[in-house]
Amino acid sequence: MTPLLSKALLEELDELNDEQRKAALHHGNVVLTAGPGSGKTRTVVARATYLLESQISRFRGIACITYTNAAADEIRRRVARLGAQTGRRLVCSTLHSFCLNEILRRYSALTEFPVLEPPEVLGERSQADLLQWCFDELEIADLQASFRLPVSTKIRRAIACGEDLGQFDTREVAAAELYDEQLSVRNEIDYESMVIRALDTVRNDQHVRDLLHARFPHVLVDEYQDLGGVLHDLVVALVDQAGICVFAVGDADQSVFGFTGADPRYLNILQRRDDFADLPLSINYRSGQHIIAAAEAALGIPHGRVARDNASPGQIIPVSVDGGLDTHAAAAVEIINESVAQGIRLERMAVLYPSRGPVLDSILSEFSAQAIPFIHERDEKLPPGTLSEFVQRCASRSLADYYLRTLSADELEKLDHFTSAPSVMNLKRTLDRLRDESGLERPRLRFELVRRLQAALAPHESPYRPEVSATEWLENVVVSLDLSEIAAQHPLRDNRSAIADLLAIAQADELELHDLARFIGVVGKVTLTTYHGAKGREFHTVILPGLLSGILPRRVNDRGVWRDPDPIELAEQRRTFYVAMTRAEERVHLIVGPGYFTRNGYWWEQGPSEFVIDMFEILEEQQ
Repeated sequence: MTPLLSKALLEELDELNDEQRKAALHHGNVVLTAGPGSGKTRTVVARATYLLESQISRFRGIACITYTNAAADEIRRRVARLGAQTGRRLVCSTLHSFCLNEILRRYSALTEFPVLEPPEVLGERSQADLLQWCFDELEIADLQASFRLPVSTKIRRAIACGEDLGQFDTREVAAAELYDEQLSVRNEIDYESMVIRALDTVRNDQHVRDLLHARFPHVLVDEYQDLGGVLHDLVVALVDQAGICVFAVGDADQSVFGFTGADPRYLNILQRRDDFADLPLSINYRSGQHIIAAAEAALGIPHGRVARDNASPGQIIPVSVDGGLDTHAAAAVEIINESVAQGIRLERMAVLYPSRGPVLDSILSEFSAQAIPFIHERDEKLPPGTLSEFVQRCASRSLADYYLRTLSADELEKLDHFTSAPSVMNLKRTLDRLRDESGLERPRLRFELVRRLQAALAPHESPYRPEVSATEWLENVVVSLDLSEIAAQHPLRDNRSAIADLLAIAQADELELHDLARFIGVVGKVTLTTYHGAKGREFHTVILPGLLSGILPRRVNDRGVWRDPDPIELAEQRRTFYVAMTRAEERVHLIVGPGYFTRNGYWWEQGPSEFVIDMFEILEEQQ
């Protein structure tokens, strides 16, 4: 007999639209095509809760693979909010964590990859060092590893997937093969080899496949378009060889991480399979219809998505300036001031730019000169690694607790619309994992780490303000949570230097707490970030300066030679513009002009971006 669904889940299913509900309750494999603002996370949560409550026994579970730890935390939190009794039945983790902990380590005794003890896990800098060693061994003198690491990753993925290598330099193919050999020789592993070895294990070991199916009869995969060919082959192996039911969520139009090896064609391949139901979500709950239509025109693909009932149509506002990028920045300042006068809060606005360069330089200069309160999300300045990410998520929790104590109920409701900070319990789980990986004993008292997290991140007497010195905050958190001890013994090299690097950066750049915080907005400040950094977020007003030929699309530096983007690169840059536009709920300001000065002082005058020109031509034809 099918178990009865809980009242909370029944109410949630009733509130979903028809497309969302159909996907959540579908029996069998699904590709859920979820455009911007379509409520895909809500659908995934409903699906996960439905499976746990009624479709699998209480001795079995589901796995949810996400692109970031923040997304995993959000799904776990929302499933719990629906009242599902998950225990250990729900595993939400990133792809690399799933491959390492749920396949390689868990079944190491059965496989040819013994990883009972954590091997040396290479961070980005260590990967570049090893690749440079391979270049030197093969006498490749004209390539620098720090610039060729993304290409090497693509080659390794192509080798693992059995794809054609003809597009790559044969010397780099040899270096990639030597790189993987050296990982085995040195008993080292990097993030890419975690997935590759997990794929080999699932493909070649029937016992592991049977155990995975027994534990996870259902696997949910979020942001499928961003996870690359090795993940796709792993999913295919789970379906075809292990008999696992897969619920894949993605949107090929939002595939913008090609430099990491992501490719939207894998999602398209999955959609075309006869054993997968291709289910779309066509309602955009974020943007107005005018914004949706303009974004699809910019993309050049008419999906016919629609805004929710009674939504404001939104505005596409072109802004033409006569000068260079300094006038773009001045126009952005004017838009911000006018918006504030109209009652729009600063934290509900974002200024987005394609990449670091003259656009960002001009914005930073003008914002500072005009005293515009802004938060510049400078993730690239902070050290990589899971320990650094944990610290940044702790900073988000500190800010969230400050707002909970200081803002009114109405202000909190507005704030919740654009923030997502991890809970203390989610941070505790991450801290447990970091301590385990470093070989530290867990505290004897069950809730000791929870109490230490609460005391460190949200002191009862005086919560941390966003402007507090990041150094002061860091020093307290490092001592309270034993982070120096974790760093000293952690197998990931990036983690071993993370705390020292974070403190050095915080001191040298005089960072404030909000500079460390991730996944949360800062009240009273405009967000300044890249198109990529804005993915998955939403704002009332989005301002896009620098929409000029030569900046968007930008030329590509190919081994020191600048060239025009090829068709694949051009399509991805067009998708990033689409992503930027679809962050807006009500207004998109498009700033164009005749040209700009490069950093070398050369005046480049080619007019507005072809993406903007194409968009308005299509919109005019539609009218």
